[in-house]
Amino acid sequence: MTKIACFVERYNFVESREIEALGSFRTAAMALGYEFDFMFRNDISLIPKYDALFIRATTDPLYTAYVASKTAWEYGLRVIDDPKSIQICANKIHQYRLFEKFNIPRIPTVFLNKEEFHHKQILDIFEDFGKPVVLKAPYTSFSRYVEKVACEASFRDVAKRFFRKSDVLAVQKFMPSRFDWRVGVLNDEVLYVCKYMMPKGKWKHGAKRRGKPSFIWGRTVPLKRENAPARLKEIALRACRIIGHGLYGVDLKETNGDYVVVEVNDNPSIYRGSEDLRDRDIYGKVIAYLAG
Repeated sequence: MTKIACFVERYNFVESREIEALGSFRTAAMALGYEFDFMFRNDISLIPKYDALFIRATTDPLYTAYVASKTAWEYGLRVIDDPKSIQICANKIHQYRLFEKFNIPRIPTVFLNKEEFHHKQILDIFEDFGKPVVLKAPYTSFSRYVEKVACEASFRDVAKRFFRKSDVLAVQKFMPSRFDWRVGVLNDEVLYVCKYMMPKGKWKHGAKRRGKPSFIWGRTVPLKRENAPARLKEIALRACRIIGHGLYGVDLKETNGDYVVVEVNDNPSIYRGSEDLRDRDIYGKVIAYLAG
């Protein structure tokens, strides 16, 4: 019997829809005749006893989930997410340079170096991209370390904060939209497609509440994958091929009848009643991939 371990952290058991999705993965595995056990950080030493590892926790290289991924990969297990995918998706600067190298349609982006940060460079960026622009630190997740700036003073303030996290920042053209496309991809196939709507009055899917530490998230509007635009899916698949063959969530914007990639995320969100609403076979597909 194929034995699959699902690495989770305690915080995964806060959002009810995520708990339900984890249960759906387990149900799908059992229906296919596989063993599916949840694994926590204290259980990492048990990884060699399994045939595959499925990570459903934050996969930053500084987090325990990355240790689990690397351990499973070194033992030859089928693993989602694999260490290479985590490294590329965690570092947006590296990822954007790959988009550039392989000519992936993407949001216009320039890189800002701490040593070369000066008044004229800011003016040149505003001249090329207009106002406002979006600043990103390389290591971002859940819309954090992503801010919009519209003048030199705010540009300097945000850049100074982000430079504490990295020596290089990404600056992108601001492309306002009511939603971002999200295309879930597994092993070079489209798994699901949805629209991540912007909350009212906000410019990104996840935004901090004014004066509060909590976030507000926009609605998720799922489509059946076969009904999604062919060009959208084609670009999403191209973006994933330069990273690997695992499970990814590609964010894209629609512009002038075409699409540009915002970024590719490993360990994409899968919530019960959201990403799975139109294509309920996604759980079985992920399990089948893990089982090889």
